[in-house]
Amino acid sequence: MDMINFFDIIKMWYNEFIEWYLLQPIFAQLFIIIGIITLLALTVTLVYYIVKGIVYLGYYIIKGVYYLLKGIGFAFYKLFEGFYNLVSGQVKNIEQTFSDEKIYETIFCSECGRKFTEKMVQQINNSKKTFCVNCGKEYRLIDAFESFTIA
Repeated sequence: MDMINFFDIIKMWYNEFIEWYLLQPIFAQLFIIIGIITLLALTVTLVYYIVKGIVYLGYYIIKGVYYLLKGIGFAFYKLFEGFYNLVSGQVKNIEQTFSDEKIYETIFCSECGRKFTEKMVQQINNSKKTFCVNCGKEYRLIDAFESFTIA
């Protein structure tokens, strides 16, 4: 098919559409224009979301491949590190665990501002709750903390 013939065919169909359009009443012409604008808007929206989906798909595929290669590389690193430690006789240092017990230097009541007494600290360690001796506010020991000490 020759490009000149192709453009001649498009020109012929365009002229046919214009002749048909001009023969329509004014209300039909308005509805046709509104329909064409609506179709164009829907087409642009559809193309936008299709392109957006393709870009997101490509992004997540590349991200997945990156994390896959990173994980494989890290696994080889750990494997060869283990072989090195085995051959050289070095022992890998084990990280020391620390206790969750917090040592509070001074503890004050949030209501009245008075310092907790030794009896209050003993009470909160024994029964997990205590009351301020000055204002009477109740304090509960959170389960995450094993003990409550004053240094």
